[in-house]
Amino acid sequence: NNTISIALVGCGGRGTGAASNALSVKNGPIKLVAMADVFEDRLTTSHRALSNKFKEKVEVGDAQKLIGFDAYKEAMDLLKPGDVVILTTPPAFRWVQYTYAIQKGLNVFMEKPVAVDGAGIRQVLAAAEVAKAKNLKVGVGLQRHHDPKYQETIGRIQEGELGDIILYRCYWNSGGVW
Repeated sequence: NNTISIALVGCGGRGTGAASNALSVKNGPIKLVAMADVFEDRLTTSHRALSNKFKEKVEVGDAQKLIGFDAYKEAMDLLKPGDVVILTTPPAFRWVQYTYAIQKGLNVFMEKPVAVDGAGIRQVLAAAEVAKAKNLKVGVGLQRHHDPKYQETIGRIQEGELGDIILYRCYWNSGGVW
């Protein structure tokens, strides 16, 4: 079976979006098999949205809808080595969850920031070394690098089309860039 199983840990808006991105991949069989969050309402809303959009790819029954601070472990325990976990929880918890995922032999997609302090960053870097030794793949969400509008703007800046830039700011809200 070459199907890639995914667990979503952190079922808010960004987590639902990341899972949707993953389930949209066309070059291989993929399915969502577990979801974990501290808040049941977030998990319920996320599950409903993903199930409606990807009926045949969401295989998360009630037993795989996991609630609580340790739910991330239960979700990852449902995966086999080589599967993927999506970590979109608040960054204060990320290094703990990331370390557990690497110990389990899971590939990881996690959102930025990956940690909020020096101690957390050191833990992430240590786990990254273990991931590298195990040949695991780790991706960090950097959506701006993939946004065509931002790529075009950076290209124009680099070509000198916009003159000398002395200040650049961008803002993000749930509706997009403003």
